[in-house]
Parts: sequence; C-alpha cells; structure tokens
Amino acid sequence: MTRQAPPPPTSYWLPRTIRPTREGWWLIGATLVVGLAATNTGNNLLYLILAMMLSFTAISGVLSEQALRRVRLRRGMPDRIFAGTPATFSVRLTNGKRRLPSYALYVAEADPAGRTTPERFFLKVDPQGHEGWTYSLVFPRRGRHPLPGLRLFTRFPFGLFIKSSRPLQNQPVLVYPTVRPLARHEVPAALEAGWRERHRRGRGVGLYNLRQYRPGDDPRLLHWKTSARAGDLILREREEEERPQVRLVLDDPAPGWDSDAVEKELSYAASVAAHAIRRGAALELVTGDGVLPSGTGEAHLDRVLERLALYAPPAAPRLVRPTGTAACEVRMRLGAGRDAGGGA
Repeated sequence: MTRQAPPPPTSYWLPRTIRPTREGWWLIGATLVVGLAATNTGNNLLYLILAMMLSFTAISGVLSEQALRRVRLRRGMPDRIFAGTPATFSVRLTNGKRRLPSYALYVAEADPAGRTTPERFFLKVDPQGHEGWTYSLVFPRRGRHPLPGLRLFTRFPFGLFIKSSRPLQNQPVLVYPTVRPLARHEVPAALEAGWRERHRRGRGVGLYNLRQYRPGDDPRLLHWKTSARAGDLILREREEEERPQVRLVLDDPAPGWDSDAVEKELSYAASVAAHAIRRGAALELVTGDGVLPSGTGEAHLDRVLERLALYAPPAAPRLVRPTGTAACEVRMRLGAGRDAGGGA
C-alpha cells in the first residue's frame, strides 16, 4: 500500500533577528555595570536592581514575539513594471491571532533604486483584523530582478530592541524597458501612413451605411440626428479598415557597444511597439533571439515587452533575417543611435 505524503504545513516559523536600539545599548551597558557592582559588593539592593533590568529585557523579548506571532503579509503586484518608473505595490497585513491584538508593527521594503525606504507603522491590528498599505518602488534597469523583500519588525513594548523577520516575498519580477509617449518627430516614417479604408462593412471609423435598427444591434451605433428626423431608430454601419502590418527589426550592437546606448534604444523600441499596437497595428518583432509572430492587443504587447526586457547583447552580432513581407518595417541597430526607418 502506497503511503500518502503528509499535507503541506499551513504555517511556518519565521526566524527573527533582534538588535538593540540606542536605548537598548544603554540598558545593556547599565546592566553589566550593575551586575559587576553587585557581584563585587554583595549588596542586595544592587541585586534587586539587576533583577529588574534583566526582567525588562525578558519581558521585552516575550511581548515583541507576541506582537509578531501569526502576523501574515500578502503582497499585491502591479500588472506591469517599467524601468525607471515608480511601480505601485500593495500589502495586506493580517493578524491571525484569535484574541490578542498586535501593537506597534512596522512594514518596510528597501527601494531598488536607492531611494528612501518605504515604511508604514501600524499602531494596533485587532485579532483577526486586516490592514492595508500602498507604496511604490523604482527599478533602475530592465530584466528579471528579485524584489528586496518585505520586512516586518517591531520595537514593542519599550523601544529597547528591534525584532524583525527575514525578508518575505522576495520573488523575482520582470521589469520592462521604459515606455514613454513618442513626440511627433520620434515616430518612425513607416508608421505615419496610417489606416487604409476598405469599402465594406467592418469595425473602422468611417461611415459605410445607414439602416434601420434591428433587435440585437449595438445601441451605441445609433445615429440620433437621423433617427430624430426619420422618426425611427437608425443605425450607422462603419467601414472596415485595413490593419497595418508592422515589423520591428532590432540588429545586435556592434563590438564595443555602450550599455547605456543599448538601454536607450531598447526603451525607444518598446515605445515604438506600444505606439504601433495601441493604434491597432499588427506587430512582428525580429531580433537575434528569433521572431515573435505578428499579433495585436495588449497581451501581444506584453509578449513584445518581455522579449525586449530579457534581451542580452551577444559578444558578436548575429545575422537577423526577417521572413515574409510586411507593409511597414522599422529597423534599427542597437547602440548606434536612434535611426529608424521603414518601407512599404
């Protein structure tokens, strides 16, 4: 008979670190002095004072552990993280104790860009209670990076010691290249041609026909002025538009490439991709790593940004060979300065 594996634990003991505050160091020093004096003199009053000091230390350890016990953190992630742009994270703090509240809790996480560490103080979290916190982090570079990790700590009850947990939820995240709006002079010439309308019914913006409204039609397409004149509901049919086919080709940088220049070019390529897709174009990405087939929509944009985020320049340039034809092509060599062009 095969033995079943035991179920995974529902809770874990988190190792703590503890360090004295300035006041704590004063207490430790005073305790050593009083202890030496009591040992040398045998004075009962000094022994009483020493016992009181040691009891303060013991009570501080017990109560601080009680404050951190069964406290859980859950992180909320942003949909996208861009290099150099503040990304908004959220934390939900839960006190899992049934009867005892937790006092004087701090939650903090170091900022990857070296800015001021975000920190939040919770005076009291009721039993089975929840608290929330929203903050931002900035990642200076694209790529896959581990989160610094949340730290839960407390100075409760006397402010003599700081007891903190190990870094929590420091899973890796994917940071996309910076995407910014393009100025008119930054839009590649291949993307300026725009849409071409087809004279048939579709989902474009041009007017194809006016007809009587039928049950099941989209009421947002009602032409109210014509309906008022005709005394009946009149629907406008839109003309189909041909979706532009755009190919974005990125050649590997030449030997001796400058990393900052490559990062700027990747940011520009990501901005061009976002500009084309959000205008409704079907975008194909070609790099030395391979071809990302043509696609549309925000989900395809995420795939393009992921490919650009994980791009690593090789030691020697690879031969990039696009397959097939595209109506518009934007080609650039990374690290050589922005020089985008295109052809139909």
